[in-house]
Amino acid sequence: MRLKQIKIINFGQFSNKTFDLPSDQINVFFGANEAGKSTTVAFIKQILFGFHLRSNSSPFFEDYTPLAHVSPMGGNLVFTAADGEYELERLYAKGDKTKKGILTVKKDGQVVPESVFFDQIQNIDGSFYADSFIFNQEMLGQVNSLSQEDLLERIYYLGAADSSKLLEMRDDFAKETGKLFKKTGKKPEVNRLLKEMTDQRDKLAQTKNEFNDYEQLHQDFVQKRAALNRQKQDLAVLQKQEQDLHDLQKEMGNYQTLLDLQKQVKDVDFNGQNYQKAQDIMAQGRNLQKTIQSVEAQLQGLGENDQSDFTLEKKLIQQKPQLLQWQAEYRNCLQKADQLKQEKEQLLALTPELKNLLKLTPEQIEQMQADYQALPGAVNEPAYVTTNDKLWYVIGAVLAALGVVLLVALGTVGVIALITGLIFLAAGYLKNSNQNKQNAAVLEKQKLVAQKRQAFQTKYGLNPDTLNLNSLLTNLNQYQIKKNAAQTNNKQVTVLNQNVAQLASSVQNALKQPIDNNFSQVLNGLDELETQISEKQELLQRKSSLTASLKQDKQDLKELGLKLQALFAQANVENMAGYDQLYQDSLNQAKLKTQIAALKESLGDDLQQLQMQTNSTELADKLTALTEQISTKNAEINELQSQVAQLQVQLDNLADSTAVFKAKQDLANTETNFVQSSKEYLANLFAARWISRSLDLASNERFPKMLKAAQEYLALLTGGRYVGINLDKKLTVVRSDGKKREVKYLSRGTAEQLYFALKLAFIEQIKDEINLPILIDDSFVNFDDQRVSYIDQLLQKISENNQVLIFTAQKNLVDQLGIEPLTFTKGTQDA
Repeated sequence: MRLKQIKIINFGQFSNKTFDLPSDQINVFFGANEAGKSTTVAFIKQILFGFHLRSNSSPFFEDYTPLAHVSPMGGNLVFTAADGEYELERLYAKGDKTKKGILTVKKDGQVVPESVFFDQIQNIDGSFYADSFIFNQEMLGQVNSLSQEDLLERIYYLGAADSSKLLEMRDDFAKETGKLFKKTGKKPEVNRLLKEMTDQRDKLAQTKNEFNDYEQLHQDFVQKRAALNRQKQDLAVLQKQEQDLHDLQKEMGNYQTLLDLQKQVKDVDFNGQNYQKAQDIMAQGRNLQKTIQSVEAQLQGLGENDQSDFTLEKKLIQQKPQLLQWQAEYRNCLQKADQLKQEKEQLLALTPELKNLLKLTPEQIEQMQADYQALPGAVNEPAYVTTNDKLWYVIGAVLAALGVVLLVALGTVGVIALITGLIFLAAGYLKNSNQNKQNAAVLEKQKLVAQKRQAFQTKYGLNPDTLNLNSLLTNLNQYQIKKNAAQTNNKQVTVLNQNVAQLASSVQNALKQPIDNNFSQVLNGLDELETQISEKQELLQRKSSLTASLKQDKQDLKELGLKLQALFAQANVENMAGYDQLYQDSLNQAKLKTQIAALKESLGDDLQQLQMQTNSTELADKLTALTEQISTKNAEINELQSQVAQLQVQLDNLADSTAVFKAKQDLANTETNFVQSSKEYLANLFAARWISRSLDLASNERFPKMLKAAQEYLALLTGGRYVGINLDKKLTVVRSDGKKREVKYLSRGTAEQLYFALKLAFIEQIKDEINLPILIDDSFVNFDDQRVSYIDQLLQKISENNQVLIFTAQKNLVDQLGIEPLTFTKGTQDA
């Protein structure tokens, strides 16, 4: 479902403002802070689900009653859906008791029941829409205030109706069950009541047995106590008479004191408020004088003003970043020098022949290449060839000997054999002579080749038989490259040392103390220089502040003196000592009047009798007679009290009817409390489990799919830095290198990206049933430019299924998205 038009009649700071949304995918609203972006977000939500005003406000959608006190409040939203176009108009006027406003729903221009529209979005409420489809900084920021356990549950039940409230209710119910009952506890209410019922049942049985003995003693106790009360009443009458006489006798002295005090009374003209003002002014004056002395002492301790110019020092301090860069470059150069040295040593170790070439000039190396190429190849012919020459000699000798033998015996055959033997002997001789000449030529050739190759090895120190000249020259080239790189690196080190030395000299001159030419000393010198400047500037500021304060304190002291003199004149005294004496006189007169009033009140009705009384002897005789009567009466009472006390002790050791009734009542009350507490415990336990089970049922099928989509979105949001989300006992994210990190160790921006991805994944899961615009109200303030570019990629993907409305004050975000924005103008109300 796509939002086509927003028409605000009166809402918050807006009146008669219309937004036509050009895109059904992503629309951007741009404006400065306080321009009305959040107001527009609240308008969309409240037109859909009602205003509620103060009766149902939230941190994000408070009362947006029109500022201009106009009526009616509200406006219209136009949606396009697969089955037509819907227009929602919600208006609120004073007197609407529901405070939700009157909603009118039109489909294709015709008024239809509300259910026709809300059936399209599964009849969700405003809380569900706010939790699921609205993103703003406060809602995303809540992720940092949640514990691992709370965040885990919040994510797991994301999107379940009122999941946050249900989780709070479940925790409250579980907490209450722990307060009421524990299997091994003693303090919980149900455990305590169980123990108390057992004890009270035992006590009731014992109390009933004691009650029978109690009734027999009680009758005698009542009779004795009645007689004692009668005696006490008679004693009270006598004691009252005695007390009256004592009081009258005592008041004779008070009466005389009253007469003496009345003679000391006189009028004193004293104004307590003015005296208090004078005291306050004196105290203020003393405090100001102390303050002035303290300020003057501080100014004297600070010394003369130093109006130094810190321009040069500040310029030196500004070179600290450059020095840090030099230090980093210097360390890199040292590392590079070590690396080049190791690489050269490694080349020499792998190719020992390279040391011989390093001694040659380029011209000598060229000559060596030519000499090597001109070397003759090795002679592969054997130096001496042996044949079967002896065989020719053996055959010839045998045939010749045979011919001699046969010559005697057979004649002709013998001659033939002899001639053949001689032929074989002659052939063997010729063949042996040729082979010897050939072997001599081969040996001469091998000797000449060996001499030339030995001369090459002697001249260059390289064995031509094992030499790979191309590989050796390649390694030589690599060695020369690294040697040149080392020389360049050394030059850079020299330049850096010169820069540091120059800066060290400047810092040394500014500090007026020696500074070594090394990075650490120069950095310390810059820090010390910065501290000195700060201390001097603070001293100048302190002097200025103290001087202004001293001037004001002196002026205030002068004004206080004038006020004090005016109060002295009004009281007709010369100084504060006279005013204090006047104050003491007023206190003395007030004390006299208080004493006189107290004596008159103490004398009361007896004052008139005392004024007429002239003889105290008669009062003493009456007191003596009453004292004797009271003594006799006390003896009688003591005897009765002893008897009553004995009976009371016996009764106290037994249980009376009240104790029996109380024991029964206590047991009944305890049983009632036990039943009530048990019901409350079971109700809380059932409610907590029911809420947990309901949330599990609402999330089991949806959450695995949502988590899979959230991983894809998180990878987009972080540019592939985080590629996975694991939900076990703790929520962790997986980096591209496979390492896991808990949410509490993520930066605020990354944590918001995680929550952003999870909420968008939930929206993805419900798109087939509930497809409403996603409202994003400046949710990217903690995202840097790189993260904003990732958000752009994600929003393009999300907008394929849901319309996205972005409300932002960030110009760079608008430029990044490349979408022509709908703009707000701060301070204007009309379209």
